[in-house]
Amino acid sequence: MLYAEAGGPMRLCLFSLVALLACGTAAKPRDTADATDQPLSEAALELVSATRMRMLVDELADDTMGGRVPGSPGHEAALNILLDEMADIGLEPVGLEGEYLYPYPATDVSNFNQIDRDGNITAAQAEVAYDLVGRIPGSDPALADEHILVMAHHDHLGVEVDGRVFNGAFDNATGCVAALELARVLMAHPPARSVLILLTDEEESGLDGARVWLDDPTIPRAQIRYGLSVDPIGRPSLPDYWPLILIGTEHSPELDASWRAAARYSDVPVHFLNRSLVPVFASDQDELYKLDPPIPGFWFVNPGFSFYHTTEDTAETIDYRVMKADVRFLANAITETARAQEDWTFVNETEPDTRSAVDVRDLLSGLLTSGVLRSSEREYLDGVIADLDDAIEAEDLSRLGDLQAFTFGVAWFVMFELGSAHPGPVPPPFPEEEPTPNSVEATRGHREPVLRISWPLDVLPDSHSPQIRASSR
Repeated sequence: MLYAEAGGPMRLCLFSLVALLACGTAAKPRDTADATDQPLSEAALELVSATRMRMLVDELADDTMGGRVPGSPGHEAALNILLDEMADIGLEPVGLEGEYLYPYPATDVSNFNQIDRDGNITAAQAEVAYDLVGRIPGSDPALADEHILVMAHHDHLGVEVDGRVFNGAFDNATGCVAALELARVLMAHPPARSVLILLTDEEESGLDGARVWLDDPTIPRAQIRYGLSVDPIGRPSLPDYWPLILIGTEHSPELDASWRAAARYSDVPVHFLNRSLVPVFASDQDELYKLDPPIPGFWFVNPGFSFYHTTEDTAETIDYRVMKADVRFLANAITETARAQEDWTFVNETEPDTRSAVDVRDLLSGLLTSGVLRSSEREYLDGVIADLDDAIEAEDLSRLGDLQAFTFGVAWFVMFELGSAHPGPVPPPFPEEEPTPNSVEATRGHREPVLRISWPLDVLPDSHSPQIRASSR
């Protein structure tokens, strides 16, 4: 996640924090016991398995994956794992040549390091990169040709020169796993519109996988109604306060209203945040905005960034209560919006307003409900809330001074300092029954070490040319 034109990944992470708290409106969680109007039944949502998600994140973020840098043996192994899962779920292949894979010429990844097949640390090299594309067919014949696009990137940063692995559990093994768990629920309970699962490559080097597929998609682009990027999730700011954050819905008034309404199905607080203050802030959904015409989209995250882009981003730090809440909410919200009749328009320019300060205040007030905060942390939050209250009452955000600088300081505290000061403990990873011996989880660890595809991994198939699929536009 988070690509910068200049300044490097950590610099963009800092600026992204500004956007996360810059503006928006919070939505309250539902009372689970009273939620009788949700689109999916509790029986349907019981398909969401923290056990299954943990096992898959463990695989994708294992040291043997070598940080999943494109072109590396670990990258190939991770692709094979994801292909197995897509087939097990029963997704309809929507890549090339009847497969899930969508290959394209790779960009330069030599600024990352890989562990090669001889166990040596070398500069990463990739001739071909791979997106993975699968579909859940819609259940309403009148709407099934329209698609909701769910994106998550599967690549990461490789290894350090000393051999330490950037495991990329939070960024973004969890996003891929959540997208697949969502697909498992929706395959069993198809929404009205079709849902497309796009697992992208080369996000870390510049959102290339999303851009390439959207430039030459395997379905007509006009059939994509809106999209969202799940990246990254699974780690909260505090162990006892874990909001979900949706960024960018303000680009479509109708989409914004739809997802705000759907937030009542969430078991945890949901915040809708405007990202217009930070133009370099990026994830896969940003490529939707660059199309002609643009497609509405937003970004779905959890705000626990303390291990972001470090070798400490391991599977052991993921909170699977958070992931389960994420997938349950996504399943309900996508099911509801998939049957909506309104058009989702796109608005290019948006500006923060007083409501922005209200949402920041609400988020910080939520943090104050935590039982782990120190007195100094509470004092800081109380002071920031007082400043926000003053600006809200006066309906004048200029009272906060430089809004970007103000929100940057708050964001750094929320996203990094709190998570570093209160890292856990992470709850037990398997709150459910263990998998049965006949389940797909029991066969993991026995996967084939090569991709089961009809062309060599490092060579594009002859059919991959713009002329073959010109009708997809």
